[in-house]
Amino acid sequence: MAQRKSRKKLFTILIVVGVIALTIAGIAIVRSMSSTTPVESSETTKKDTPAVTDKAEDTDKVASEDITKDSNAEPAIDPEQVSTVAIEPMTITVSYMKGVGGFDYQVLRTPSGTKYVQFSSSNLVGTKCTDDIGVFASIIESPTTDEAATLSKTTTTDGMTYGLSLADTTCTSDAGLLKQFQDAFSGAFSLLKKM
Repeated sequence: MAQRKSRKKLFTILIVVGVIALTIAGIAIVRSMSSTTPVESSETTKKDTPAVTDKAEDTDKVASEDITKDSNAEPAIDPEQVSTVAIEPMTITVSYMKGVGGFDYQVLRTPSGTKYVQFSSSNLVGTKCTDDIGVFASIIESPTTDEAATLSKTTTTDGMTYGLSLADTTCTSDAGLLKQFQDAFSGAFSLLKKM
């Protein structure tokens, strides 16, 4: 009888220790996942059609209608030359001029918690900088005063301010191609819309 009670106590202690170990492991996993900064990463196809949405044609049609209706849009933008990509974690649709080729994007957070999307192309990766990924532009949501100092353009949509920051030529392997990507995003930046 005494052996049964001691086995039962031992079994109960092992279960409690196991539950505590699993809880600690679960907390560690959750913390490690939450410290990883990328929220989403995606790549557009080489045909300028965003791979992140099945409704690329519908999105382009909406963007075309917005270009003709929006009085803040730059009048020189031809609606047929604009493509869009949906950045779902930020609930925005970013417009850019067609013809720049494929690119990747990642939604990240600054150390202060500000959300931003970073655009890059493997064609722009240079050998001058360590861990260069070919970043050519970033769009930041509600930039702070310090962050606003680095912006090329800003736009406000539905009461939210977004800023466009363009990378300098320090790291790139092709300054001309970098300018093409930046011009494509800068030229249609005013068409940024909330989803």
